[in-house]
Amino acid sequence: MTSLLVVTLTMLKVDVDDNVAEVHSFTAWQQAHTGLSYGLHPGIERDDPILQGPPAEYDEGYAVVIEPEAARLNINAVLSSQDKGALTNLFKIWGLEDREVDQLVDALTDWVDGDELISLNGAEAEYYRELGYLDRPYNRPFRDLDELQLVRGFYLVEELKPDWREFFTLWSQGPLDIHEAHPELLAAAAEVEVSIAAEFRAFVAGDDGMMGTEDDIRFESVGEALDDMASPPGYRDTIAQRFTLNGSILRIESVGYSGSFQYLIRAISGAKGGQSGLLEYQEKQLTSE
Repeated sequence: MTSLLVVTLTMLKVDVDDNVAEVHSFTAWQQAHTGLSYGLHPGIERDDPILQGPPAEYDEGYAVVIEPEAARLNINAVLSSQDKGALTNLFKIWGLEDREVDQLVDALTDWVDGDELISLNGAEAEYYRELGYLDRPYNRPFRDLDELQLVRGFYLVEELKPDWREFFTLWSQGPLDIHEAHPELLAAAAEVEVSIAAEFRAFVAGDDGMMGTEDDIRFESVGEALDDMASPPGYRDTIAQRFTLNGSILRIESVGYSGSFQYLIRAISGAKGGQSGLLEYQEKQLTSE
């Protein structure tokens, strides 16, 4: 009888634990959607307190971050242009050798162009056929960042920069946001040292060290910002075209939490203020503790 009772109680505890987990998981999902609805509202400011949900002592809530998608490098825009300097410089900053950079940039270019002409160091259908792939390259712009992993030589980026996805986008209008881009992207596009770009980014963020708040510093022109970074004047016309003062396409990331469960919703909005303006939408349950 005692053994039977222990088994029964154990099974009941498992059922209760499962039910509690389901409740927390669903609540985290609800909280993430609540945060997203605020983030998409056309009248919301990036530093509005409502984006941070309830105080930290509550067991459930949400946190929302809004930033311009132009803070990332639009890989399709770069590869379709004649100026691939920012991409080349970025790969070098990440530790690729000059020969590896030349091969990778040309292979990426061959992947998105619409012909079978092989770039100087690139790779077209013959190269991929020898590896057993009959449908590569796709000869169209990238539709998903994960497709970059299929390109000849991109494994080097994955080895040296595991978080590379955080630096690229498919959705911005092209130029980098000179106020909000990551220091490594700023350095690559402005052709300055990463340390100088980091100092510039810290200056722009203001005393609170946070972007999108009242104390942010905003330059009136790209040229003034490049002057502040001491970007090379000899290439200034080319460099200036790599930047914009602000990007109108926004990335809204809302993380809902309940107990040890977290749920992430990421939305790319081209017309802030509703579902009709969404360019991309992703949901993901984060690992619970």
